[in-house]
Amino acid sequence: MHEADNDTARRRAIFPRFLPLGDSALSVEFANEIDPAVNASVQALDRAIAVSNLEGIVETAPSFRALLIVYEPEILGLEELITALRGLLAEGLRSRSVTGRSWTIPVLYGAPSDADLLEVAAATGNSRADVVSIHSSAEYRVYFVAFMPGLPVLGGLPPALHLPRRPEPRQGIQTGCVMIGGMQGLIVPMTMPSGWYSLGQTPLRAYRPHAQDPFLFRPGDRIRFRPVTPREADALAGLPGESFMDSEA
Repeated sequence: MHEADNDTARRRAIFPRFLPLGDSALSVEFANEIDPAVNASVQALDRAIAVSNLEGIVETAPSFRALLIVYEPEILGLEELITALRGLLAEGLRSRSVTGRSWTIPVLYGAPSDADLLEVAAATGNSRADVVSIHSSAEYRVYFVAFMPGLPVLGGLPPALHLPRRPEPRQGIQTGCVMIGGMQGLIVPMTMPSGWYSLGQTPLRAYRPHAQDPFLFRPGDRIRFRPVTPREADALAGLPGESFMDSEA
């Protein structure tokens, strides 16, 4: 048996793991690495719980490799919850996999400043035009919505643009900035600090506090970025976020 096969066998023997967090939360871990297939399993279990008749679930929160489940222990005991989850897993998650909606997001690369874009180009050995081309040629997956309201954390950044995040975060990163850091990407939903690199800015707003559904993106959504000119960006500003959706899930 090859070493890769051994690693796969070991992972299957260890995961998923059920880790209690206090007396009213449980983390279901699927792996130790960031991987699209692992994240798909996280989201599939999340969906399976959502459509089940399991009482006592307060909320769920997916991450790269795990699903946090908050439950009411007076209604649903820990062992009962784990047994129910094992049942959902035994039924298989493939049929519950989340295809996600498809989006094409306009980006004015180099806005509001060219500095980060040029820094990324120098650090990765690419030209400015290469960075734009590489970034906009990939399809990204929303792994989860993170610590800021509506903040989509994206997987799928091409390896040619992988680089360490800044050692010190900067304050005042503007709403709409399209950023990369490590092997991931994001779209800034509101002014925030960040140690990531800003490649450009989109007129789209990922967080709309007064909308019926304030979070534009959902885990499992697929995103492509399209370079636009300053005139195009101005013309697209103010359009509802759904205008940039290509297909429903």
